[in-house]
Amino acid sequence: MTHGRACAARIRERAAQEGWPLIHTAAQIATCCQVPPLRAWRLAHGMPLEEAAQRLVELCAEAGLRQPKLRKGDLSKYELGRTTVPVWLLDPLCRLYRARPDWLGFGGDYSEGDPDATQATPFRTPFPLDKPDQGGHRRSQILPPLGIGGSEEMRRRELLRQLAVTTGLTLAPGHLVAIEQTRQRLHDTTTGSGIPADILDRLEGMLGEHERRFYGMAPLPRLGALLTDFDEVTRWLSHRLPVMTQRRLWRVAAHLAEDAADTLSILGQYREAHAWLTTARLAADEAGDRVFATWVRADQAAQASRQGDHMRALRHTQEAQALARNPTPGLVFAYGLEARAHACLGNETAARTALDRAKDALEQVPEHLQRSLLWGYPEHKLHGRISQVMTILGRTREARTAQAEVFRHYPPQSNSLVRTNTKLDQAKCLIHDGDHDAGCAAAARTLLDLSPEYRTPLVLNRAREVLLLLPEHHRKRPAARELHDILATTQRA
Repeated sequence: MTHGRACAARIRERAAQEGWPLIHTAAQIATCCQVPPLRAWRLAHGMPLEEAAQRLVELCAEAGLRQPKLRKGDLSKYELGRTTVPVWLLDPLCRLYRARPDWLGFGGDYSEGDPDATQATPFRTPFPLDKPDQGGHRRSQILPPLGIGGSEEMRRRELLRQLAVTTGLTLAPGHLVAIEQTRQRLHDTTTGSGIPADILDRLEGMLGEHERRFYGMAPLPRLGALLTDFDEVTRWLSHRLPVMTQRRLWRVAAHLAEDAADTLSILGQYREAHAWLTTARLAADEAGDRVFATWVRADQAAQASRQGDHMRALRHTQEAQALARNPTPGLVFAYGLEARAHACLGNETAARTALDRAKDALEQVPEHLQRSLLWGYPEHKLHGRISQVMTILGRTREARTAQAEVFRHYPPQSNSLVRTNTKLDQAKCLIHDGDHDAGCAAAARTLLDLSPEYRTPLVLNRAREVLLLLPEHHRKRPAARELHDILATTQRA
């Protein structure tokens, strides 16, 4: 449950004060607490698991049914869909909660009588049964009820719009399903015809808008805006179009998908980020955009590196290098990530060689390819990578030289991920040099200086690395405990 039992209790209290019908109370709990209908109804009655299980046993006895050996753990599994509810138990459940089967999440109301004569269910069956698609996701995932009426398509679009105005860092299950359904639509494009030239120009122009807004938008609203635009591009790709028009749309889709993947990764949703990078790679290849296809493969290396899979990161960097015929931002990106992977694997010579290649490639990248704020790789980004690699290797003097170049580019109040990572590198360098308390204090200050919506799971993971560098006997010192407390408080928030 997202909000815990206290949230359900507050809803019940309000329902009692305002005289809500029981079905409305259960629907509000399902919406607010993001729980399946069966659990929402139990919470609407205010029953603990033990009491509900015991009363079910008594109801079965009264009805002359078999006597189930029902424990609270069994009922919890039924509620979460981990165990199939036996057919003979449906009637006792309906009796217990005074509800119809479709209200509890079992099937739907398909009667053709007077729509005003019976109350339509606000719930949906929460557990899909389809086989996974090629990306390992279930194509028939059903959006949990979030108080949004209309068709499944309308609900999905509304959830994407909600993201654009959402605060915080937590993605609800319904949002994750909507995100995946949006990605899947690109794989289902088959028919249609035509796109006006002005609309095509506008869709291509969206990339520039996203570049300008990227660093000024918090991750969740940014994700909502990206997916809404991606959805529109996908709808046009479902039309039959001239080859060159298709390629232009595929190129837009590739950039939006890669940006969505990066944002999901920042939010700590690594599985979804991996799927979106696969989609971005497909779209870039369909567009025939070798420059961006190189970038996407490098970003796949970055994703693998964030998850600690340095050998997979090296394979993706090799793919990027093999694809790039000439120096591009993606090639510089790939060389930098190769250096990071080698550093993490303890191969300093290979890491330095890769950094030298990155510097050489950067000097040869055409100026027009570096104009992009998101998909260019200017010198300060490479300095950020050098800082990271040298910090991992413990070469603090070289790391600090690179860090100074990064800080020269960003204002002190910037929430940029490059600057934040570099500040955490600075904290790690202090620890490498033996100043453990100062390192912890610097990491804590970095977190507190960030706006709350930028204290993302990715940033918190980087800050935890500071604690992991400490010798065991220093982890109980006040500075280390303060950093630990800040991380714990931020994680809960």
